[in-house]
Amino acid sequence: MLRAGFGVSYTPFPDNSYAYNFPITGYNIYVPEGTGYGPALLPDGRPAVFENGIPAPVAAAIPSNGLLPGVNTQSYKAINLDFKNPYVESWNVAVQRALPFNFTLDVAYVGNHGVDIGSAVDLNAAKVVGLGTAGQPYYPRTASTPFYYQGFSSSYHALQAKFDRRFSGGFMMTTAFTWSKAMNFNMGDDGGLMFSINPRRSYGRADWDRTLGFVQSYSYQVPFGPGKRWLNSGPTANIFGGWQISGVLMLESGTPMTITANGGTLAAPGNTQTADQIAPVQILHGINVGNPWFSTSSFAQPVGTVFGTSGRNVLSGPGFFNLNLSLFKDLRIREKYTLQLRAETFNFTNTPMFANPNTSITSQTFGVVTSTVASGTGVNGIGGGRVLQLGARFTF
Repeated sequence: MLRAGFGVSYTPFPDNSYAYNFPITGYNIYVPEGTGYGPALLPDGRPAVFENGIPAPVAAAIPSNGLLPGVNTQSYKAINLDFKNPYVESWNVAVQRALPFNFTLDVAYVGNHGVDIGSAVDLNAAKVVGLGTAGQPYYPRTASTPFYYQGFSSSYHALQAKFDRRFSGGFMMTTAFTWSKAMNFNMGDDGGLMFSINPRRSYGRADWDRTLGFVQSYSYQVPFGPGKRWLNSGPTANIFGGWQISGVLMLESGTPMTITANGGTLAAPGNTQTADQIAPVQILHGINVGNPWFSTSSFAQPVGTVFGTSGRNVLSGPGFFNLNLSLFKDLRIREKYTLQLRAETFNFTNTPMFANPNTSITSQTFGVVTSTVASGTGVNGIGGGRVLQLGARFTF
């Protein structure tokens, strides 16, 4: 069976900073007189309590020259009055084939194109190298001016394959494989550009891109016990019957990373300096001090007021391996009563998920993996240690 599709979906606005307290943000605070703890005081000296009511806000004092105090060092947000809502065009072509023994195979090409994806570009980033703060458009103002938002494009292309077995004889499985590439300009969600002087140079692998992904899930009910093929009566049916084994295996390649260098000689605030690549890069897969992840000698500090030759997100860090297993046992007490005993493990092999190595050539741990990714444990967690949980469920 052959199927194809095309669609357009609009994305939600990326940040509530848009026109927030426009044109300036002002706030009032009431602090106790002197130091130490005490009641907050109103401008007239009375305690700031509910009985005295909510005081009227104090308007910001605008100097005669129109410039707020600290204007040269205070970051301000610029609002794009011509902002266009971003959207994503998506398309796919898939082929499905039925195979013997209840297996099916799906192979698909999936692509999408992001249009006007919001990026908070710094309008006061230097536009020339070598001038330092004097190269910033609003000098002598040196603070950043994030522009909410300027639209950029993005792309995603993937080969996706799925190999399934429909439930039969107590066994089912799903195998999914993805080979993909995601490209964009932004650093993170609605983030800025890495290279403001040459925005096109910022186009590279998305920060969340993983080239390869593999997921294997399965569920198997043993063929023993009442209603099954073997040992379906007597005491052995209760002992060996009612068992079910399930599992999910996940394998993913690493996320991308940029090799950075000292930006002092570049003298271009708001731009990121990258390292010069002076030799082919070898991925050594080392972990911890003394065992770099890649060949650090392949990179060097650029000389003079030039950008390094390496670009954005040119290497990948450590991959991800995770195995979750579950074991269930159904005990039928009577016709209408069943007790299910459950044993579940997350990260069964206790395999750590390593974070990306240090990517700054100015660091003493350059190229070294020194930490793990840890965002919780259990069914919604990744990177944590092995977790075992036991449970019981009574149905009637």
